[in-house]
Amino acid sequence: MLSRSFRFPSGFALLALCGMLPVFGQTPTAAPAQQAPAPASDVQQIAGQPGYHITVTKQVVVLDVVVTDKHGVLQHRLDLTKDDFKIYENNVPQTILSFDPPAKHAMPQTDVAVVNSAADLKKIGDAPVTIMVLDELNSQFQDMSFSRQMMIKYLQAQPAVLKEPTILMIAMNTKFIQVHDYTQNRDELIDVVKKHMPEYPWRMANSGGSGPGAVERMAQVMAALQQLAQSSSGTPGRKNVIWVGNGFPSADLVGLDETESQLIEAAMRRVTAKLLASRITMYTINPMAGSSATVDIETPDDLDTADAAAAGFDPFGAGTVNFTDLAPATGGFAFRGRNDLNNVIAEGIAQGDEYYTLSYSPTDKSEDPTKYRDVIITMKDTNLRATTRKGYFPDTGSDTNELADKTATDKQKARDLSLDLSQALTSDITYNGLSVTAEKAKNGDYTIHVMEQGLTWTEPGADGSEHSECTVAGGWYDAKNKLQAKPVLREETFPRGATSTGATFTLTLPSLPYYVKRIRFVVRDALSGKMGTVDILQK
Repeated sequence: MLSRSFRFPSGFALLALCGMLPVFGQTPTAAPAQQAPAPASDVQQIAGQPGYHITVTKQVVVLDVVVTDKHGVLQHRLDLTKDDFKIYENNVPQTILSFDPPAKHAMPQTDVAVVNSAADLKKIGDAPVTIMVLDELNSQFQDMSFSRQMMIKYLQAQPAVLKEPTILMIAMNTKFIQVHDYTQNRDELIDVVKKHMPEYPWRMANSGGSGPGAVERMAQVMAALQQLAQSSSGTPGRKNVIWVGNGFPSADLVGLDETESQLIEAAMRRVTAKLLASRITMYTINPMAGSSATVDIETPDDLDTADAAAAGFDPFGAGTVNFTDLAPATGGFAFRGRNDLNNVIAEGIAQGDEYYTLSYSPTDKSEDPTKYRDVIITMKDTNLRATTRKGYFPDTGSDTNELADKTATDKQKARDLSLDLSQALTSDITYNGLSVTAEKAKNGDYTIHVMEQGLTWTEPGADGSEHSECTVAGGWYDAKNKLQAKPVLREETFPRGATSTGATFTLTLPSLPYYVKRIRFVVRDALSGKMGTVDILQK
């Protein structure tokens, strides 16, 4: 079996999934900040403090679409037009507002690498990137070894300059780490995979598929996925996540207390919404031998079965929460039951490389966040299939139970801020949602500047003034990359001037010991939740 289904122990699960447990590191405390609605809406102003309000002019759903044949084989059809696609939401036809062919997402044409780090991603425009994840938290030791071998085999079959910028991440027992920054250098990635020695999965071995330990692992994976979404939100194109491993254990919601079930579903909805908002598509690859396979479309009857499964798709429709549901929910695919993982990785990356982007404004203007909306695209050529996200939950900025309880809303915002800062400060992953620079002044203070592009500004008030709200945190680390003390935090509101170029902080750090090797500053936009980081290496 792919994974076991477990029942949540009362109370503990709610703490884990709502971000109240330490996840992949320490959790600093911080004051609450405002969270923006999903970017699927055209938001002019985002609320939070008295005197402000939200103005939504038009909701727009953006779809990245991969074209295959009836068997799921990529067709390399780069010449299709808007008239070749029809979009349906809950079986109601929708009007296509915008249409971008694959050429709009192409990498710059050059024989040399364009991207050597996350800082170079601004050079590739709307081109896609690949995020490869080795899951050592929820995989057997022998499966980890096989996954590494197959990843090396895949890379060895690629050109020396990779077609897509690729980053390599690993989910470990206690942390989610970046082992190589974005690069197009194939040999560097091969070298780092060969040198990496996986940990024994003691957390999974000790907790198995049920009980508090399994819940904590589920929370860890959800936190890692949110971190992927947060850290890459400044990259405009599609992000293809190739997750090699079992993900989290399946969770049985049947028979749970209604409040617990709603909170668990809300946690999964938040994760899915963050992935979609960042244009992340999940391709999950289960390396376990003998795992159940997904539907293989070989005959017209198989196609009817697959289409029937797609219609009415709901991540929680079966009363369970499954890691593999994230793949179709984001427009990707869950690969299982195959031993040629190198080819599976290649298939996932190839599908994410050639895609069309379509958008529409839903005819249904209701905002019930608990009602899942099916999205289906049909093709003019009946021999072709369009693969995109299966649908979405409308996001009003709060969960249903929180809309009637401002206290709960404020608590969730505080947890979101605490978790976001914790993840960024206990990691060396680059966050590019905001463009941040830092330098040390002569008096020893640090000046942190955030470029205006990316910041969210309030709508002009009666006096025409606008402002942004940000939280900045500073942390310092030893040679082993361990956070050395409680971070320094500061929150500020910045007025927007006629010649504004962004926001500037001055942060005072204590006298740092000689063994500090790195200082990290994290800035979080309180209105949108976007984040940026900058690191200063100490000599």
